[in-house]
Amino acid sequence: VRAALLAIAVWLAIAAAAHSHTPSFPESNITRGRTAAGHPYQSGGISTDEQRAMERVSNSYNLKLVFAGGTGTFAAPDFVVIGANHDRAVERVAVNAPWFYIRLPSGGYTILARFAGRIVLIRDVYLQEGRLRMYRVRAD
Repeated sequence: VRAALLAIAVWLAIAAAAHSHTPSFPESNITRGRTAAGHPYQSGGISTDEQRAMERVSNSYNLKLVFAGGTGTFAAPDFVVIGANHDRAVERVAVNAPWFYIRLPSGGYTILARFAGRIVLIRDVYLQEGRLRMYRVRAD
């Protein structure tokens, strides 16, 4: 009887510990919004739970940016500027997270990200509706 009670106590402790690592609100730190021109975006990805939540809805976006610092660890840029190459439309978004998704019209773009005073520029980004393109942006 004693061994059975001990086994039950250990099983309950393990179950409680496993449940404590399951976040109640994995999407609470994900920012979703629209740019000034109305393009939907989301940013977040600090935890793996946020990354999973963002990946679940990734099919509605056509650009994913993953930001990293000089050592390769996740970093958050101060802001991102996306310029359309075919006209003078420019989107500026405060990101403050390592993952960023946005849905833009098909076409060519230039992307600028600023990390603590350092500028990273990506040219010739070509997007299509319904096809996700991913870029890793390093601040080094």
